[in-house]
Amino acid sequence: MLAIVLPIFIYKLFGSISAVFVFTFAWSLFYAIFFLPVFNLAMKLKNPKYFMVMGMVFYVIALILFGRTTQDNINLMYLATLFFSLYITFYWMIRHWFFSVNSDYTKIGKQVSTLVIIRTLVGFIAPIIGGALSLLVSFNATFILGASAGFLSLIPIILFNAPPHPRGYGIKKIIRILKKPELKAISPTYFWEGIGGIMINWTWVLVFAIFIGNILDLGILFGVSTLAIALMTWLSGHWFDKRKRTTILKRVVGFKTITTLLYTSIILFPNLIFVWIIEFANRLSTTSLYTVADSYLFAYSNKIHPIHFHLNREIHLAISRIISAGILSIIFYLLPAEYLWVSIGLGAFTYIGWLKLKKSDHLLH
Repeated sequence: MLAIVLPIFIYKLFGSISAVFVFTFAWSLFYAIFFLPVFNLAMKLKNPKYFMVMGMVFYVIALILFGRTTQDNINLMYLATLFFSLYITFYWMIRHWFFSVNSDYTKIGKQVSTLVIIRTLVGFIAPIIGGALSLLVSFNATFILGASAGFLSLIPIILFNAPPHPRGYGIKKIIRILKKPELKAISPTYFWEGIGGIMINWTWVLVFAIFIGNILDLGILFGVSTLAIALMTWLSGHWFDKRKRTTILKRVVGFKTITTLLYTSIILFPNLIFVWIIEFANRLSTTSLYTVADSYLFAYSNKIHPIHFHLNREIHLAISRIISAGILSIIFYLLPAEYLWVSIGLGAFTYIGWLKLKKSDHLLH
């Protein structure tokens, strides 16, 4: 729900595209500095799931603060950004670790596809509700609903469990880990993933809101297209477990690159029906790609070393997000919104970085 609501909310609040990327730069920088100390502390205290709980509490507080922010008290946005950064820092690294240590690399495609289908079903209704509430009621109503969902998510987190890792990670140890051949070979994948996420995901939301339609149209578009590709998600996960993973990876990467490039054709045909066709193709390609990519992610991390793998991934994601968000915040402070199309077009080529995953495919045999 927040994927469509938050960037549009920030854009309308500040009247600036640059502000959206400054927000992303801020939480990315905070995460890069503090996620490792938080993770080390969680493992040292031997209760990592309670750090995930704290993350969700920070998430709820952030949404409440977003909902209370207006033009009259716009400085409240800084506090909201801080709590959002705390949520990202306390929650996501530990969440990835939980999934890794509990996954079965021999059946990872099936496991991840089941997970993604559940998320897809939720992803059908959430954007529609978020778009409707934001347009017909207020952004605050949407943030209240998101905060309520955050409270509910505390239940499965508390019930979940995994033994903590006994050792901490300092700078010297991190450097040694990053130099490991099996991790170094795929580091570019996650560096380019971070850049692509900044250049495409929120950029497309802003493009739609500025040039094509309203937030309700966007919510319906996201919701319906998400539901429509649930079957492909299940199939791609099962295919992953049946050999020829590298062939599947090459095909879904090529498909995703092409469909993302097609976004830029909308500037020539800004018809809502054409937009639906392009978005459906992108939802299909995105879900297929991330089902395969997440299968690689959790399989490798389970087979190699869950913490080493995710440290490598998170460090490269954080660096690339900081760089790309910082550059785009400057660019769109100087240039008009029309250049958002250029960002999407260039971002499409970052998906080629996923092909680096092939270098570690032998580890799954």
